[in-house]
Amino acid sequence: MKKNLKLRALHADIGAFAKEDILYALQGMALVGVFGYFFYKSLIITLMALPLSLFFVRYKRQKQTVKKRNELRIQFKEALVSINGSYRAGYSLENAFIEAEKDMSTFYGKKGHIVKELKAIRLGLGNNVPLTRLIEDMGVRTGVSDIREFASILVIGKQTGGNIADMIETFINVAQDKVSAMQEIETMIAAKKMEQKIMSMVPFFIIFYIDATSKGFFDVLYNNLAGRMIMTVCLFLYIVSVFMAQKITDIRI
Repeated sequence: MKKNLKLRALHADIGAFAKEDILYALQGMALVGVFGYFFYKSLIITLMALPLSLFFVRYKRQKQTVKKRNELRIQFKEALVSINGSYRAGYSLENAFIEAEKDMSTFYGKKGHIVKELKAIRLGLGNNVPLTRLIEDMGVRTGVSDIREFASILVIGKQTGGNIADMIETFINVAQDKVSAMQEIETMIAAKKMEQKIMSMVPFFIIFYIDATSKGFFDVLYNNLAGRMIMTVCLFLYIVSVFMAQKITDIRI
């Protein structure tokens, strides 16, 4: 029964990733089409460049991974609040994690990321896998540094016989400070990110406007080798500038 549930969950995850990749691939091909029109006005060059959309798929995957990690970081902090409350109420730490799954299901539903991770911990505990090992595996699997740090703290606390409840509460406060700082930074640079997106679209509007109002103005750049090379350099500089702008506004804690 458990094996069937795991297989269904795996198939669901694969299906979700497949749908996302198809969407990213379509977006990448549309982007290649836009670049092909504005920088080359050549259907042949555009078709030859379509495989480059795979780089866009990879880029979007990385962005989505970072987004999911940030969401899981926040959700994990909220799960720890539930765990700490149950632990102080007299539950064992293992049962506190099981109870946290129920609480998080109320907030995020059964398909919530943290709910899936807590479910994996519950199944692992049912197979007599140590809690610390399950949390360590969770940290490695998700790539969230806060989870790995919590696993290390929990191991030390169990080995030294420290006050687990106080250690969890201290960790929650530190995690809350990180989340608050991250959200504050996002709020501060949100306007700058919007400005960056608008500025990245301005060159296309300029080219479109001049091309629409002055027919043939850019023909010298599209109908000879020198023009193609100039537009290729312009495309390269444009892509580099966009990535640099995104790196500047991509502040992580």
